Amino acid sequence: MRKKSSILWLSVGVIVLFGIIHYGLGTGSLLPFMLTGNGSVVAQEAGTAKVVFVVHCYDEGKDTLKVMKGILKIDRGFRHFREINTVYYDPNVITVEEMEKALKSVGTYKETIRE
Repeated sequence: MRKKSSILWLSVGVIVLFGIIHYGLGTGSLLPFMLTGNGSVVAQEAGTAKVVFVVHCYDEGKDTLKVMKGILKIDRGFRHFREINTVYYDPNVITVEEMEKALKSVGTYKETIRE
């Protein structure tokens, strides 16, 4: 009986530990990087910046930006009932103004929110 009880508690411990690690990675609180909803990892290092664009269509915004050099990752979503693209980029390679210009050229740009 003691052996079964030990195995049960070990299993529960592993499940709880996995949950803590998974939750911590999802919120970015346990490790020095962010794990985003689709599983991509973006290092929070010097040389990585983040900007949020309010757009008419987040798919169009993502398609426009993803081909540009210096773009590391793009998350699509909503903020205050508006479609947004959250862009992680290398500011040594590309500027916010260049990204704005590209979004404007396809007619999806509304606003920039610098974070």
